[in-house]
Amino acid sequence: MSDNPSRILFGQLFEDNREKVYRFAFKLTEDRLRAQEITQQCFIKLWENMHKVQEGQDVFPLLFVYVKHIVIDETRKLYREKKSLAEISSNRQSSTDSRDDESLLHKEFRQHIQRVIEKMPEQRRNIYLLSRDKGKSYREIAEQLSLSPSTVRNHLSLALQYIRREMMTHYDM
Repeated sequence: MSDNPSRILFGQLFEDNREKVYRFAFKLTEDRLRAQEITQQCFIKLWENMHKVQEGQDVFPLLFVYVKHIVIDETRKLYREKKSLAEISSNRQSSTDSRDDESLLHKEFRQHIQRVIEKMPEQRRNIYLLSRDKGKSYREIAEQLSLSPSTVRNHLSLALQYIRREMMTHYDM
């Protein structure tokens, strides 16, 4: 295996060019780790293309092109990742703004319903609040207010119709 001509040639090319490739990669990136990784990727690419290399050929121009392409590809990849992260961040901000808007609309809606409820006759308002806010049944409300369950149901029905009508009028529906 070690006497394979391609392997021997590659080993020789690696030893002859490793430092030059590293220095060039470092000059482009100004980062020692990235320069080492690029050097490694460059020689992997050379190994994959050993069938194109002739013995005695100066491969540094080829390695120079490999380094340049690897750096360009990495730079483009980093740019796309940063752009994607910026878009995600922007979308999150828009989503947060949208939730804030929804929260404000919800608050305004609840306030308007509260004003409508306050306009109801006292008994109807009390029945509505006991039913919706306190979660009491018709029978429990009837017992508490000394009314019949059917009277409670009628008042609650009228209260809901009134709220619906007022809200539809307010929101032009």
